[in-house]
Amino acid sequence: MGNWGPPLRIARRTTRKSLGRTLLVAALIGLPVMAATWIGVIMKSGDTQGEAFATQTIGRADAQLNVTQYGKLMPRQGPPVLYNEPGPAKGYEKPVRTPATFDPLTLLPSGSTVARAFTEAGPVEIQNAGVKTAVTLITGDGANPLTNGTVHLDQGRFPTTSEEIAISPSLASKLGLRGASGTVVSSTGKQYAVVGLARMPAAQSMRAIFATPDTTLKEPEPGRTVQYLVDLPDSVDASRLGDALNDQGLNLLPRAIIVDPPQTYSTSGDAGAYAAMALVIGFGILEIVLLAGTAFAVGARRQTRELGLVMAAGGTPRDVRRIVAMQGLFAGLVGVLGGLVLAGLAVFAGRPLWERMTDSILAGWQIPWAMIIAIAVLGLGAGLAAAAIPAINAGRQAPMTALAGQFAVTTKAVRIRIVTVVLLVGGLICVFAGSGMIASALETARATVNGRYQATVTPTGPIALVLLGITATIIALVWMLPSLVAKVAGLARGLPLSGRMAMRDAARHRHRTGPATAAIMMAVAGTAAVAFAASNSIAASAAEYVAVGRQGDAVMGFSSFVEDGRRPYSPQLATEVADLLPVRHQYELGSVQQRNAKANDYGYVPSLMAAGPKNPDGVTGFPLRTVDPALVARFGEYGKQAAAALRSGRMVVPEVTLKPGQKVALRNDDMETGSVGSLPAASFGDPPRVGFLRDFALITPEMARALGTVHIGDVHYELTREPSADELAAVSRLLGRDDMVQVEKGYQSPARWFLIGILGAATVVTLLGVAISVSLSAAEGRADLATLAAIGAPPRRRRSLAAAQAWVLGQLGCVLGVGVGAMYGYTAHAAFGSPHFTIPWAEIAGIVIVVPLFAGLLAWLLTRSRLPMVSRID
Repeated sequence: MGNWGPPLRIARRTTRKSLGRTLLVAALIGLPVMAATWIGVIMKSGDTQGEAFATQTIGRADAQLNVTQYGKLMPRQGPPVLYNEPGPAKGYEKPVRTPATFDPLTLLPSGSTVARAFTEAGPVEIQNAGVKTAVTLITGDGANPLTNGTVHLDQGRFPTTSEEIAISPSLASKLGLRGASGTVVSSTGKQYAVVGLARMPAAQSMRAIFATPDTTLKEPEPGRTVQYLVDLPDSVDASRLGDALNDQGLNLLPRAIIVDPPQTYSTSGDAGAYAAMALVIGFGILEIVLLAGTAFAVGARRQTRELGLVMAAGGTPRDVRRIVAMQGLFAGLVGVLGGLVLAGLAVFAGRPLWERMTDSILAGWQIPWAMIIAIAVLGLGAGLAAAAIPAINAGRQAPMTALAGQFAVTTKAVRIRIVTVVLLVGGLICVFAGSGMIASALETARATVNGRYQATVTPTGPIALVLLGITATIIALVWMLPSLVAKVAGLARGLPLSGRMAMRDAARHRHRTGPATAAIMMAVAGTAAVAFAASNSIAASAAEYVAVGRQGDAVMGFSSFVEDGRRPYSPQLATEVADLLPVRHQYELGSVQQRNAKANDYGYVPSLMAAGPKNPDGVTGFPLRTVDPALVARFGEYGKQAAAALRSGRMVVPEVTLKPGQKVALRNDDMETGSVGSLPAASFGDPPRVGFLRDFALITPEMARALGTVHIGDVHYELTREPSADELAAVSRLLGRDDMVQVEKGYQSPARWFLIGILGAATVVTLLGVAISVSLSAAEGRADLATLAAIGAPPRRRRSLAAAQAWVLGQLGCVLGVGVGAMYGYTAHAAFGSPHFTIPWAEIAGIVIVVPLFAGLLAWLLTRSRLPMVSRID
C-alpha cells in the first residue's frame, strides 16, 4: 500500500460498517469531553472577569467612587485595588463629613454624572403573618442608567421613592407574593409597595430588599462609606483624578482597573493541588482507554479475516496497524465533535438550572477556548491510545491464520509479575506514610488553636506522596488484573454451570475482561473515595459540633441589645412559651454584673468573668454564667461532677488545671479594672461539646446574687417529646420572631441523601463497564453460544451466562475499587481530622453487594434467549 490513503479508506469504511462499535467508543470519549466542556463553560461564566465583571460591578460607569468620612486618605502605594479602601491619612482620623449627605459632584470635573451604587445597608426586619424575619437591605439608584447590569431586574421596575421597594424572588416566595406586586410590612408596621423583582448577579438566592438610598427601612450610619458610580468626561485622566480625590478623602477606582486588575501579589503554586488535578485527568483518560480499548480489541478480532485479506494483497503489518489506529482516530473525532455539540446544547438549554446551581446570574457566556482545545486534543489522543494495543496485536497476526478468521487464545501460564507486587506494596507504604504525616501536621495545627475548633491541613509534600502511592497502586492493579482474573477463575469449580462458563470465558479472553474490570475498578474507586472522604468529613463535623443545649431540649435566647429586635426576658414570657410547648422543666441561664456597674463610653455595661487562660476568642478567662445544678447534672459523668461542685459552693471552670481548694480571681470583661474578688473553683477537664459548658465559668444563682445582678440570657426547656410544627409556629407568633427558639437535635448528618447519590453513581459507572464487556463477550462468543444451543443447551443458558459474566466482572471490579477508594478515605480521615477512620458500611455494602447483583439482573433481563445458528470453522 505504501501510504496512508488505502488504510484511511478501509478504516473509514469499517467505521461505517461497524457503526454500533464506533458509536460506543465515540460515546465513551464524547461523554467526558461533554462533561469537561460543560463544567469549564459554566464555571468560567459564573466567575466573571473582564468587561462582564466590570458591568456587574459598576454597570455602565467609568469608575467607582467611595466617599469616606475623612478629609484625606493614605497615599497610594500602587494602583487602586477593588475591595481595598485605604484608611485615613495620619492626622486626618477625625470625621469631617457625613458621606450619605455629601455631594461628590462638587469635587468632580464639570460634566460628570453620578449615581448611588447598589450596596448592602445591613439586615432589616419585616413582618410576615405577625412573625419577624430578617432580610438583607440593598440600597441604590436603580432608575439611573449607570447602574444597569449591577442588579438583574426580573419583573416590574426599580423603586423611585422611599415608599417603594423591589424584592428578590426568594423573598417573594417566602412572603407568598406573586410577581411584582403586593406590600411588605416593616418591623415598625410601615407598609412598602413592591414594584419589582430583582436579583444580585453573584447571590441571586439571597433574600433581599432593594430600596432607594433615602428609604426609611433603616437609618443610615453617619460614618458609613457611600459608593457612587461615576461617568466622567472623555478628556479626564482617571488616574490623575484619583490622586487628587484621594487627598479629599474620596477613593476612585477606574473601570480599567476592574477590567484588568493589577497583580498586587504573587502566589506560589500548590504542588499537591496540581498533582491531584493531573491525577484526576489522567485517571479519566486511562478509563476511556481501557473501555474503548476493549471495544477495539474485540472489533479487531471480528475483522480478522478482513485484515488477513489486506496482508494477502500485499499489505504490511504497518498498514494493518494504521487501519486499526485510524478507526480509533475516527471514533475519537466523532466523540469529540459530538461531546462539544452536546455540551453547547446543555449549556444554553439548561441556563436557568445552571444559574440555580451556581447561585449566580450568567450574564454572558465566557468560553475557555484554551481548555476546550486541550480537551479536544486529549479526546482524540484517547481514541488513538485505545486503538494502539489492538493495532499492534493485529499487525502481529500471520496472514494464513488471519485469512482463516482465527485468533489466538491466551494459553500461557498464569502468573503475577514480581514488579506489580513491588509496585503495589510500595504504593501502599507511600499512602500510609503520607497519611501519617498529614495526621501529624493536623495535630500541630490543632494545638495552635487550643484544640477547640476544627482544623484541616493540606501540606504539599505528604499529599504528593499519597498521590504517588495511589498512582503506583492503581498501575500495579491494572497491570496484574488480567492475571488476577485468571487466578480468580481457577476458584470457580463450586459454581453452577453458567458461573463456571463465565469464569472460563473471562480467563480465556483476558485481553477483554482485564481492561474492562480495571475500568470498573477505577470508576468504583472514585465513588468509593467520595464515600470514604465524605463519611470522614461528616464524622469530623459531628465531632466538632457544639450543641446549644441537651439533645431534645428547646433553647430560647435573649439579647441585651435593644436594636436586636428580640423581646427582652421576663418570667411571664418564659412561662407563656412553656405553656405552648410540651415542657417538663425549665432552667434559666444568665450573666452576672456588679451592683451599680456603670456603662462605658459605648453604652455597654461590663459583666463579670473568671480570670484564666486565653480562650479561642482571644478573651482572657471565661464569662460567668448562672445555671441550675440540676441542668448541668443531665450531661453525663462530667455533668454530675460539675453539679456536685456547684452545690458545694464552687465555681466550675472548663479546661484548666486547678489545685484542690484553689480560688480563681474575678474581673470585669471590659479589661479596664483589676480583680474584683475571687471564688473557690473546680475543673473536670474537657466538658461535653455544649456551648454553655465549654465557653463559660458556671456558678449557681445563689452565688451570683451574692456577687451582683443576674441578667437572664437563655432559657432551656426540658421537653417530654419533640414539639410539632404547629406548636413551634405558635411560639413564633407569640415572640413575634422565628429565630428565638431552637430545638437541639444534635448534628444532622446528610448521610442519607449522600448514600443515595453514591449508590447511583457507582451503579451507573459499573453498569457502563459491565454492559460493554458483556456485550463484547456475547458478540465474540456468538459461535460458542450457537454450539451450546446445537448440543441441547436450553435457551435460558445464554441469559444465565450473560448474567454470570456481568456479576463476575462487576463483583471483582467493585471489590478492588472499594479497596482503592479506601486509600483515598484513609488520607481524607487524616486531613479532615476525623476522630477515627470511619468506614461507610452502608455505602460499601451497597457497592460491593447490591451493584454487582443489579448488574447481573439487568444483563439477564436484556439478553435475548435465542440466537440464529452460525457456522464455525475453528
